[in-house]
Amino acid sequence: MTKNNRKKAVAQAISTAIALGWVIMQVESAQAATLTVNNLADSGVGSLRDTINIAASNDVVEFLLGSDPSTITLTSGVLAIAKNLTINGPSANLLTISSNNHFPVLDINAANVTLSGLAIAGNINAYNSSNLTFTNSTISGDNVNIDSNLTLINSTINSERLAINGGLTGIDDSNVTALDSITIGGNLTASSGNLTISTGSLYIKGGSNNSEAAGSLTITADDSVVVTGSQVTIPISTSGNSGQINAGSNNSGAAGNISITIPNLILRRVPEPRAIAAGNINSGSAGNITINSGTLILNPGAIISKPVPEPSAIAGTILAGSLAWLVKRKQVVFRKAKV
Repeated sequence: MTKNNRKKAVAQAISTAIALGWVIMQVESAQAATLTVNNLADSGVGSLRDTINIAASNDVVEFLLGSDPSTITLTSGVLAIAKNLTINGPSANLLTISSNNHFPVLDINAANVTLSGLAIAGNINAYNSSNLTFTNSTISGDNVNIDSNLTLINSTINSERLAINGGLTGIDDSNVTALDSITIGGNLTASSGNLTISTGSLYIKGGSNNSEAAGSLTITADDSVVVTGSQVTIPISTSGNSGQINAGSNNSGAAGNISITIPNLILRRVPEPRAIAAGNINSGSAGNITINSGTLILNPGAIISKPVPEPSAIAGTILAGSLAWLVKRKQVVFRKAKV
């Protein structure tokens, strides 16, 4: 290659690199634009509705509304989110989005949506979504229907009826209250904090497998808790703690506690063993399982488990009525037991 040709090749390489860098910056900018809501109007330029409509997938929506508590009242219909979006409000105490119970506040049809610092006063529908996350937010409505995995981070849901076709994970201090019923189609997990569930009846259709540090899981129901599902319980030795109701940990941190207070608790095998687990597969201590129930029915294959395989781990207790078990490095399997 001649000297001139080498210079030409170097110049072309530099030009290509600059052009590629410009394209990358443009793509990153297009993926992470920040849009600002600057008024409380239902529609029009600067409104939340208009900002959601013009946002591209993966954009971030923020608010510039002053420091006084305010409300965006929807009058022309539900807010539809059909793209991956992050909406960061000032705080749940400062901004409420309300429909005055005329229609749902949010209709979500996107893979990943994160909402933080908001008070949602009205119903929510989430369809065809993979992950819906609420952070430092409150949700209150008659019906909350979520066809996705729901993660609550220091957030609260108060609803007449709550249906989650995916899993429910509570991080930090989160609370879920449904006066009538809660149906969960996947995992029910307390992770790195406290998840409190209060309802008339709780129905869990899927399994649970927690792979993170555990918190405390508290379930209080006026009617009954029925735990059933078809997911196979994963062996403790290979994949951590698994169970229908789980506050376990697979690292050196202590497992969480599980407290269930209901008139009737039914744990079924359909078709594989079902479990309530608060154990640890490493050196961390097991949590405590407390069941306050007039009737405890454990059908064939049902398991109440607090495994702690490491010698240094500390076993907790399993309490059910007036009976107590101290479980060390093993599972307790009950068959047709009634307490």
